[in-house]
This record gives sequence, structure tokens and C-alpha cells, in this order.
Amino acid sequence: MIKRILCNASPLILLSKIGRLHLLSDLFDEVFVPESAWNEAVYKPDSMTNDLMQFKLSTKLTVFKVENSVAVSAMIGRLHIGEVEVIVGADELGIRNVVLDDGYARSKAKQMGLSVTGTLGILIAGRDAGNVSDLNSDIDSLIENGFRISENILSQVRSNTK
Repeated sequence: MIKRILCNASPLILLSKIGRLHLLSDLFDEVFVPESAWNEAVYKPDSMTNDLMQFKLSTKLTVFKVENSVAVSAMIGRLHIGEVEVIVGADELGIRNVVLDDGYARSKAKQMGLSVTGTLGILIAGRDAGNVSDLNSDIDSLIENGFRISENILSQVRSNTK
């Protein structure tokens, strides 16, 4: 069975910043990113943008346009366009697995029947697959790069990495 995932901008950005973008292609056969999320991720030209462009060229990453603009417009508000397009795009593409970091977006995606993981979940899956040897170090790098996580979740994850 082909493992497919639909990803928002923040996981792309964060995984790129800590040198773990490859985990998406290591763990999944196909990675889809809505056009708005891709544009957000590559908006500011820098080395991370170059990494993202190289990743797109060298993997099975597909940037796509969400067609249902009515559904997108109806959901805009507390959610950003990229998060909305991940949720709406999942329905359009028939993909049940999404990568979202924002808590409200994750809740909305779960309400829509989607299976949700985040940047941290990708790192944990990478560790479980043998592609990440020092999860705590990667978590520290995420936090240094602006990743926000509750202390409760952080302590749960750290206690399971020993």
C-alpha cells in the first residue's frame, strides 16, 4: 500500500531548519503540499528555501492547487489558508493522513475524520524507523528554531525517549 501524506508549511519549514526534511520521503511514498502552504514555506529566499526546492526536485513531493474555493473560504478565520487547504485538499485527494502543528488546525482536521501528526510526530516516526538516533537533540533544535510545544507534551515525549 502506498503511504501518502499531506503537509502544511510549518512542518516543512521546521524539518528543513533542523536538517530532517528527508524524513518525509523516508517515511512516505508520496508527499502532497497545497500551493498556499508551499508558497508560505518558500516565501523568503534563504538557504532553507534552497533546501525545500531541492527536496521538491529530488523526491515525490507534489504541490497542488485546492479546487474547492468555497470550502476554503468557509473555513478561513482562526485557521490560516495553508491549514485550511491541507484539510480541504485531503478530502479532494482522498488522503487521510495530514501533518499539521497548530492545535486548532489539528482539532479541526480530526473532526473531519483525518489522521493527524505534526513535526514532532514525524521525528518520532523517524526514530521508530531507525532514521533518527537522538530524538532529544532534534527536539532541542526544533525549539531553538521557534517550535512551540506544551511542557506537558514535551515531558511525555522526553520520558519516552530514554
